[in-house]
Amino acid sequence: MSSDRAILLISDRPDRSRELAHRLRSLCACQTIGLYEQHTTAQPGAAVVTDVGFRNPADIERLRQLLSQPRAIATPIVAILRDNSHLERVQAVAVGATFLFPADVSVSDIAAVLAPIIPSTTPWVEPATSLAPGQNIEQARVQFGTIFSAAARGEGFSRTSVDNAAASVMAAIAEGGIRQWLEVVWTYDEATYQHCLLVTGLAAEFASSLHFAKHDQKHVTRAALLHDLGKAKIPLAILNKSGALTSEEVEIMQTRARIGYELLRGRGDYEPELLEVVLRHHELLDGSGYPDGLAGPQINDLVRLVTICDIYAALIERRSYRQAIGPAAAFKILQEMEGKLEGALVRAFAQVAEKSAVPVANDRLGPACPHYSRSIYY
Repeated sequence: MSSDRAILLISDRPDRSRELAHRLRSLCACQTIGLYEQHTTAQPGAAVVTDVGFRNPADIERLRQLLSQPRAIATPIVAILRDNSHLERVQAVAVGATFLFPADVSVSDIAAVLAPIIPSTTPWVEPATSLAPGQNIEQARVQFGTIFSAAARGEGFSRTSVDNAAASVMAAIAEGGIRQWLEVVWTYDEATYQHCLLVTGLAAEFASSLHFAKHDQKHVTRAALLHDLGKAKIPLAILNKSGALTSEEVEIMQTRARIGYELLRGRGDYEPELLEVVLRHHELLDGSGYPDGLAGPQINDLVRLVTICDIYAALIERRSYRQAIGPAAAFKILQEMEGKLEGALVRAFAQVAEKSAVPVANDRLGPACPHYSRSIYY
């Protein structure tokens, strides 16, 4: 196929874009170049696809320069958006993007908009391929970011996008294990993303270790992924505060459970058990939790499972205002919460805690956190 019928893929991280390039090649010829690659002879063909973040001004300017070349000006440009935020969309349009897609877009959607430009003689079929664990983790992060950002803006997101994110988490856990999941997710700067993805990975591992059927594993993973969706509506000054919250701020933070529940309930396509996780994952068996102080049989099994993962994740997180707690110490705290958590599930969680025993900066509690408290787990 001539270069005029090919796609030029511009990426700021060609290693991460390898899978995208592979899928684009099932549509037509595709050449990948790095954003800062020097002395390239690559020229835009039938279309340009950009897989570049819109966070770094230098990257945006470099992309603008590449897209301002004479042949690129008249070429359709497909921009893949990492977070799919309003700012990203504005910046992508500003550099000349013709079509905008979230990072979890299927190549069939790209093929649909490029069909008039790159006619295909055979129907396009998504190639069967598996990602490396690290790629699955990154894909899950992007997919979750797209969902969370849409919720923050008051925009809709599809049940399919949630299912795809859950599938990415399960694939990463199945292929790389919980240790690799934690090691990668711990590097994320965004605290909310880090927490939600830690909980989701732990829940996926827990469901697998309990030998749940695949359908039930996905149900657990999906519930964990959405458990803190209400944080999307919490003021950033509270959500990203570098120190411990005041009592007033804690009250605001605790509204997220009901906020997330209402966000999802209004969509009408989520199971009641999943909605219960979003609303009830801070309820405790002895009635000391919130928002409604439920106790014992009022709390369903799925909530009990996700609550254990949520508390454990909160304990081992790396936060600016306290030291991380090592896996062994964190699991000991779970054991000491007898009466608050389901004892049988905590004992079953032991194998997940053992697998997650990755060294942290300090395997002891911070000086202000001698035991489980709201200072750890709002």
